[in-house]
Amino acid sequence: MNRIYRRELAVLFALLFAVLVGCGRGESPQTLPSPQKEADVQEEAGTAGQDVAEGAVQGAEEQKTENSDEEQAETGGNSWTVQGSGSISAGDTLSGAAVLTAEQQEPVLAFMDAYYQSMAYLQLQDLSGLFTEDEEHARFRAQVDGTSWTAVTDNSTQEEMHRAVFEMILGIRQASGLDLRFLSYDYELEVQNIEEQADGCVQIEAVEYADMRFSHTPDTNSQVTGVWHSFVIKETDGQWRLTHHAAYDSAYFSFIRWKNSATGRSTGGTSAGEFAAMAEERIQNAREQIESREAAADGRTGAAAADHAYDREAAAAYAREWAGERNPQWGVYDGAGGNCMNYVSQCLYASGIPMDQSGDAQWYWYSDSSRAPAWTGVDSFRDYVMNNSGYGLCAQTDVPWNSGDIGDVILMSTAGNYHHAVIITQVVQDESSGTVDYLICSNTGNYRDFPVSAYVYAEQELVRIAGWNG
Repeated sequence: MNRIYRRELAVLFALLFAVLVGCGRGESPQTLPSPQKEADVQEEAGTAGQDVAEGAVQGAEEQKTENSDEEQAETGGNSWTVQGSGSISAGDTLSGAAVLTAEQQEPVLAFMDAYYQSMAYLQLQDLSGLFTEDEEHARFRAQVDGTSWTAVTDNSTQEEMHRAVFEMILGIRQASGLDLRFLSYDYELEVQNIEEQADGCVQIEAVEYADMRFSHTPDTNSQVTGVWHSFVIKETDGQWRLTHHAAYDSAYFSFIRWKNSATGRSTGGTSAGEFAAMAEERIQNAREQIESREAAADGRTGAAAADHAYDREAAAAYAREWAGERNPQWGVYDGAGGNCMNYVSQCLYASGIPMDQSGDAQWYWYSDSSRAPAWTGVDSFRDYVMNNSGYGLCAQTDVPWNSGDIGDVILMSTAGNYHHAVIITQVVQDESSGTVDYLICSNTGNYRDFPVSAYVYAEQELVRIAGWNG
C-alpha cells in the first residue's frame, strides 16, 4: 500500500478519517457498473484463502503480520465475494526495544477484520468475545498524538459502543440506496508506540492506512489514511484480548467522551444503554437528508456567471496530490479544529482563483496571524460564498445536491453546524446519466476518491464554483 502521509501529520481527523497519492482518476463521470461488469470485477479479484503469518513488530524494521481473507456472504440470495487483507507494521518512531508479539497482534487484527468485513458486506459481523473485563482500567484515557484531545473510554461499554458505531455506519450507507459494499480492501496499522502498563496491560497507538474498491465504483481505488487508533490489550487465561479501543474518527465523535487540554472543553459522549438509540437517530437523520436531496433534485438553478472560468482539473489535481499529506507552504490546522477548509481553500487557490481582501467578505491566507476566517473555517467560508459580490470567488449555495461537478465543494454539518468541507474529484452517474454520488478528497479525515455517500455526515450542502470576478 502506498503511504506518504507520515506520523507527525497522519494521526488527525477524521471526523474519519484520507488518502494517498496515485489514483489519477476523475476526469469524467463514472457510470455505475452493470451486473455483468460487477461479476467480471469480482472474478478478476481472484481467490486468496486466509493466511495469518506469524511474526512480531519489533524496532523500526517492518515485520508485517498479514491477515488476508477472501470470503463469501449470502446477501439477498446472491454470493458476494470480497478480497481482503490486513497487516500490522512498525512505524519509524517506534522504539527499537518495543516488541509486539504475534499473539498480541491477534486481538487487534480481529477487531480490524470485524470492522472491514462488516463494511465489505454491509452486514454487522459478530463482535462478541473481542473485549474482556478490566477492573484495573475501568476507564482509560488516551492522548491523540499531535492534538490536545484525549479520548476517554469505559471498559464496561466497549462492545455495546462499537456495535452501535458499526451499525450506524452500515445504516447510513444502506440508506444511500447505492451498493457501497467492498469488492476488495487492504488495511495496514502502522504502530507508533507500545507502552506496557504496571498491571501488564499493553497500550498500542497506531495509524491506519487503507485502500478499498467499492462495488458502485469498481474502477477506482478509494483510500483512507492517517486514522489514529489506541488499543489496550490484556492477557487473560493465556489469551490476549482487547479492553479498550478509541479512534480519532468522525464515526466515534458522538460516542466517545473527548477532553481538550488546551481549551478545557469536554464532550459528553454517550452513556451506557443509549448507544443504540444514538445510532438509530443518526441513521434516521441520514434517511431524511437523502429523501430531501432527492425531492430537490429536479429544482435545478441556473449557473452563476463569472468573469473568469474555474479550472476544475487544476483544483482536482491539487486535491489528489495533497489529500494524504500537508503542503509545507501553508499553515496546518489539524490540531486546531481540522485542516479540511484550509485544504479546500488551497485547492480553489491552485485553480487560479485569487485571494480576496476587498469589501466585508474576505478570503485570504498569508500566515497564521494574517488570514481571513473564511480560509480555514467552514461556517465562515459558507458565509463568504453567500455574501461575496464583486471581486473574488464566484460560487453558489442553495443548489441541488446532484448538480455538482469536479472541483465543486460539499460542506457537511450536524444540526445546522457546518464543520467539514470536501472537494469533488469525480462524479458518479447511473445508466441514465443522473448523478447519484461523488468521489471526494479531503483533509482531517484524509480521504482520496472516497464516496461522499459513505460519509457518516449525511447533512451535505453543495457549493457550486463558477470561477472568479475581477
